[in-house]
Amino acid sequence: MTSSDLFHVLLSALDNADRVFDHSETSRWPPGELEALKELRLVRQATAGLYAPCPNCHQTHTEPVTIRCAHDGTRRYFILCPESMRVQVTAEMCIGWQVDGDALARLLATAMDLMSKPKAVVAGRLWRLGRTPWKKATREVVLATRLNDVDATAIAAHLGPGGRAIVFVLREAPDERVWPGCVPAVVALSRVATLTPQGIQLDVAAITEIVSDADARAEARSVLPVDPEVKKQTVRRQVTAQLQSKDWDDILVAAYKQHGSYRKAADALTAQTGEPISKDKVRRAVERHGGIAELMADSDSASVARTVASQSRDKSKRFLERR
Repeated sequence: MTSSDLFHVLLSALDNADRVFDHSETSRWPPGELEALKELRLVRQATAGLYAPCPNCHQTHTEPVTIRCAHDGTRRYFILCPESMRVQVTAEMCIGWQVDGDALARLLATAMDLMSKPKAVVAGRLWRLGRTPWKKATREVVLATRLNDVDATAIAAHLGPGGRAIVFVLREAPDERVWPGCVPAVVALSRVATLTPQGIQLDVAAITEIVSDADARAEARSVLPVDPEVKKQTVRRQVTAQLQSKDWDDILVAAYKQHGSYRKAADALTAQTGEPISKDKVRRAVERHGGIAELMADSDSASVARTVASQSRDKSKRFLERR
C-alpha cells in the first residue's frame, strides 16, 4: 500500500459511518504513516469500546477486550478466540483510529487559501469552508460526506436551491435528485487531492475544469444562465421581448388605469422592470384597447354592476351591524 492508496482508503472510511481502523490494519500501513496522520490530526483515537485483532489466527477477526489488573497495578488485556480461547494482547493492539472530518475540512480550507475558519453545519456531515474568488464574484465552498445515505436530501437542503456552491465530496458525486434546486458543482477529492506530510495539495486546473463543466451543464438545463452578470443581462433581454408582445398590452393598460396618465404609468413600469418604457408605448397600448373613452366606459360599467349587485348584500350587512 502506498501513501496515495492510503489517502483513498481514508476518504472511503469517512464516507462510512463509524469506520474504525484497528491494529491489524494500521500495522500494514506504510512505515511512519500513522504518526504522520496523527501529526496532521487527520486521524483520532476511536472513542468506542476496546477491541483488538487476534494475533494467533491467520484469518483476522477482532474481539472485545477484557482488562485484568494485577496486585501490583499492572493492566493486562485479553480477548476470547473461538480456537485459542483466551489470548493476551498488547495495549497498542487495543487502540482504534478514525478519520477526523473536522481536520479534513481544516486542511482543505488551508489548501484553498480560504481565510475563514471552517464551520460544521451538520456535525460529521457538512462543513462550510468559506468563499473563494470565481471570475468577477465569489462562490461558497463546502465539504459534504455520506451523500448516498438515506438522509442525504436533508443534508443537501442546507445549501439552498441556488446551485452556486462548490461542493467537495470524498469519492463520487451523489444522485442529482438530492439537491433542493439547481445542481451545484460537485468535486470529488479522490480526483483532485493529494495528501502530503504538510497537508493537502489540490489540482487547481482540474477543479477549475470540473466547476466550469458543471456550470455549463447547469446553464443548459436552465432558462437562465448560472453566472449572475450574464443572468442579469438575460433577464433584461427577456423583459424587453415581453414588452414587445401583446401580453404586455394588458399590463400597460392596467398601469394607465391605476395612475391615470401615460407618463405616470410609464414611469412606474420603468421603475418596476428596469427597462425604459415611454409614455407613447402606454398610449399605443391604450389605443389598441379602444382608447381612453372605451376604458372609461368599461370602468363605469364595472362600477355600476358592482353597485347593483351589492345592494342586497350591503343591506344585510347594515342590518347585522345594527343587530
